Amino acid sequence: RVASGDWPGLGSPVVVLGGGNTAMDAARSAHRLTGQPVTVLYRRTREEMPADPEEVEDLLAEGNTLRELVSPQRIVRRDGGVVAVVCVRTRLGEPGPDGRRRPVPIAGSEFEVPAEAVLVAVGQRPEMGFLTGSRIPTGKDGRILADPETGATGLAHVYAGGDAVRGPATIVEACADGRRAAEAMCRELRIPFRSWSTAEASLSSDEVARAKRARARILPRRDPAVLAIPSRGGFDLVERCLGEEEARVEASRCVQCATFCDKCVEVCPNRANLAYEAEAVAWRVPVLACRAGEVRIVGEEPFEVRQGRQIVHLVEPCNECGNCATFCVHEGQPYRDKPRLCLTLPAFQDEPGIAFFIAGDEIRRREGGKEATLSVKEGGMTFADERLIVELDRGLRVQHVALKAAFPGTRSLGEAAEMLVLFRGVKGSLPFLIEQEVGDG
Repeated sequence: RVASGDWPGLGSPVVVLGGGNTAMDAARSAHRLTGQPVTVLYRRTREEMPADPEEVEDLLAEGNTLRELVSPQRIVRRDGGVVAVVCVRTRLGEPGPDGRRRPVPIAGSEFEVPAEAVLVAVGQRPEMGFLTGSRIPTGKDGRILADPETGATGLAHVYAGGDAVRGPATIVEACADGRRAAEAMCRELRIPFRSWSTAEASLSSDEVARAKRARARILPRRDPAVLAIPSRGGFDLVERCLGEEEARVEASRCVQCATFCDKCVEVCPNRANLAYEAEAVAWRVPVLACRAGEVRIVGEEPFEVRQGRQIVHLVEPCNECGNCATFCVHEGQPYRDKPRLCLTLPAFQDEPGIAFFIAGDEIRRREGGKEATLSVKEGGMTFADERLIVELDRGLRVQHVALKAAFPGTRSLGEAAEMLVLFRGVKGSLPFLIEQEVGDG
C-alpha cells in the first residue's frame, strides 16, 4: 500500500509480529509513517530469524527494537482500539521438522507490550479460495498438484505454477514456472514456442585455469552506497545503485560459476566428483504411446544441454561426508544431485535411487529397481527397458520399435537422451573409467 502511495494512518507505538524479511519491511515502513521507533516481537532468537542479516541490521540501525524469545498470545482492546499485545517469554526447546529449535512458553512469564497498531507478518501462504468447487487436484497442504517440468495439472488444458504449487518461493521461480508452462502449452497446441536467443558463455581450458586462479584470491566486495541513517525519514531508496566504474570492479570478481563451477570436484577428499565435457545438444526427443497393441510416436519434447562442463559422481569412493554440499555455490548436494555412476555392477544393483553403470559400449540406468540399457554403436543405438526395444539413429530419431509389454499413457525417450549424453561425456573425458569391459566383480 505504501509503495502505491496509499499511506495508512497508524497510531503509535506500532508492534510487528514476525521474523522474516516481510516483518522487517513492515517495521521499517511503519517507522517512516509514524516517525516513531517500532517494536518487533519474535518467538526465537535473532540467530534463528529467517530474515536476511542485513535486513535485521538496518532495522536496528534505524532505531527500532527487536525483542527476542517473546511469543504473542492475544491483543488487548479498549474503547474500540488496540492498547497492548499480551506476550509470554519463551525458551528454545528441541528442534522441529524444519531443523529450528521450537519456542517453549515459560510458565508465569506473561506481560504486556503497549501498542496502538499491530502488524502481523507471520508465515506465507497463497490465497487459494479461487479453487473452491474446482476439479483441479490439490495435495493435503492445499497446494495444486502439477508436473514440475511442465506445470500440467490433472485437469486437461490447465497449468499451474508459482506459490500455488511450490508454496512460499521467489518471483524468479514463479516466472520460470510460467515460462515452462507456456512452452508446454505451445507443444500441446502444436505451435512454435518462441524464446529469446542468448549467447551461451563458454570458456577455453586456459580461461578455466585463469578463473580457478582468481578463486584463490579474496577480493573485497564493492558494496553500493547507502542512505545515511539521519536521512531515512522518508521513502527514498536506502541502497543506491552502483556507478559504472563500481559495477565493472564488482563484475571483475566473477569466478564464472554459471559457466563452470567444479567446487565439488575441488573439495572432495575422495575424488568422488569428476568433471567431464558434455556435448551441447538440442534434440527433439520422441514421445511414444501404446495404441491397440502397437507403439506409435505421438509427440516430441525438447532436450537440451547448454553447459559443456558437467559433473559426474562416483558412488563407491563417496562416504557422504557432505563437503561438496557445504561448499556448493548453488546450494545443492552434488553427491545426491549429480548423475551417480557406479564403477562395479554390484554397487549399481544395490543403489536405491537413480544410478548409472557403463561397461564397454553400453550404459545402464537403474531407478526404483527397474533398469534400462542403451547400447551405442557406430551408426546408432538401441534403448531397451522392461516395456520397449527402440532402435535410434545418432540424433535420437526412432528407426524401429518393438513392444515387449503394453504400457499406459505415454513414454518419453528423455531417459535415452540423458544416458547418451553421460555415456559420450564420460567416454570422451574420463575413458579410464570404462576402458575395459567390467565384469560382475
